[in-house]
Formats: sequence, structure tokens, C-alpha cells
Amino acid sequence: MVTGGRMTKKMEQVSDTRWEWKTGLFVTLYKEGAIRGSMGLLESDQTLAETLFEVGGTAATHDDRYSPIEHSELQSLTIHVTILSQFSKMNSPTDIQIGSTGIAITRGNQKAILLPKVAVDNKWTEEMFLEACCEKAQLSHKAWKDPNTLVEIFTTYEIDAGPLIPLISEYIRKPETAVQPTLN
Repeated sequence: MVTGGRMTKKMEQVSDTRWEWKTGLFVTLYKEGAIRGSMGLLESDQTLAETLFEVGGTAATHDDRYSPIEHSELQSLTIHVTILSQFSKMNSPTDIQIGSTGIAITRGNQKAILLPKVAVDNKWTEEMFLEACCEKAQLSHKAWKDPNTLVEIFTTYEIDAGPLIPLISEYIRKPETAVQPTLN
């Protein structure tokens, strides 16, 4: 995908029914600690494994904020995956638990999402988190208070998978002994 070539070997799937989930997720690729590409889907009609493959490829090649990842960079990439729960309507800012809850704001065609760690990284309160999401959606800071604005909350499951190529290479060399990522 990044190299333009086809996969030469299909990786065996971890035996776990959760791979059949149909849910949104984000993939962030890092190079030496700096984001090199990040993409996500809020929901998916594909299995988790299919969504992960698709979103990972998109993060590597189609994040407009960064140039596509080159083959020479693959050895230095690490991967972080964020799996999203179902969304539910926020009734009050007290529904938000900083560090555990992400938010999505929608009004007409304007939509934005912020993952839970964004509030922690910025040391935001619940209201600051909501205002930042409104700003990202190009709405007024207080748009979250408007009954015409949909504010949804969700939780995430974070997976820091580590160095991308060594994980894949180890699996291809010794599939029976390679460390398999698990979903808790």
C-alpha cells in the first residue's frame, strides 16, 4: 500500500470475535515521536480488521496535512490505534469525563470530533473541551449550548502497538511465536 506493491503474504487473524465488530477507529502513524499521518472513521460497515487496514493505508497516503509516507520511512514508523465506542447524546457537560470521554459536535454540514486525550494534553475543563470542538467545526464557541447542535460523547480503547515494521516482520518470520495484539 505505501510502497505501491501488493501484500505478498496475508497475515493470520487473531482468533477473537471482537475482530468482527463494526465500529469507527483512528490510526495515527508517528516518526520519531512526531505525527506523520492520522486518519479515522467515525463508523464503519466493515469488520474491525478491514477498517483497520483501510484507515491505516489512508493515514499513510492521504492525510493532506502531510506528504505520503515513503518506503524509506517505514522502519522508523510507530502506530497508535484508537477504537471508538458507540456514540450517545450528551445531556450535560457533566456527562464528560476528561481523559475518558471524547466528543463529536454536529450542526448541519459542520462536524468535528475530539478524542479524549486532546482534553488531557491541553489541560482543558469540560466546557473548554466543548468550545474547542465547536471551534474545530467552525461554529461559535458556545454552539454546543444551542438545541440545534448535536453533541455526542463516546469512549475509546487505545492501542500503542509500537514500531510498525518490527511487529509485522516478527509476525511474518514466526507467526506461531509473534506477539499478537489483543483487544481488551
